[in-house]
Amino acid sequence: MRPPQPSKIVLIGASTGGPGVIEKLIGALMPDYPYPICIVQHFPVGLSTSFASRLQVCTQNRVVESEDRLALSGGLIVVARGGVHLTFRSSAEEGLSIRQLSAHEGNRSDFVPSVDDMFLSASQMWPGGSILAILLTGIGDDGVEGMIRIASSGGTTVCQNEESSPVFGMPARAIEKGAASRVLTPEQIIRVMDDFARS
Repeated sequence: MRPPQPSKIVLIGASTGGPGVIEKLIGALMPDYPYPICIVQHFPVGLSTSFASRLQVCTQNRVVESEDRLALSGGLIVVARGGVHLTFRSSAEEGLSIRQLSAHEGNRSDFVPSVDDMFLSASQMWPGGSILAILLTGIGDDGVEGMIRIASSGGTTVCQNEESSPVFGMPARAIEKGAASRVLTPEQIIRVMDDFARS
């Protein structure tokens, strides 16, 4: 039988300065977090593997690097593999799973993996109210278009605040576009993730 399908999902996007903040968020997670958490951190090929291993040390929840057709389940933390986009698919046979796309198949080729590709794909798979999208420190505007889409459909969209961001680029662009429902410190984001798990 197919395992129960996750009714909600947490998405985290980051670039420059992101790994330390992501470690803080994942390290504070409750054991047996009820929903999958998918992370796009701008990494070149190879570095995402070691980052997933670093995160596993921080949490009792299972951390894996993304693989095509990887089934999504509660408590699973998926780190996007460097060099490919992390998106989603749904089928009657397999349920909800990861769909990896090459650089030329995605919406963006300047960042691979791309936060926008993950956000936009999730917005097609889950109702807006079932998505918590978090945009952390980073240079550029990756994630902004996807955040706008999720916010417009009723999702919860959170940006890291300027004071705690090593590079206030991606969050700033999303805030300027009106895509952030909340602007918070990492400590406050942890509480939002806990509240989302209990809602």
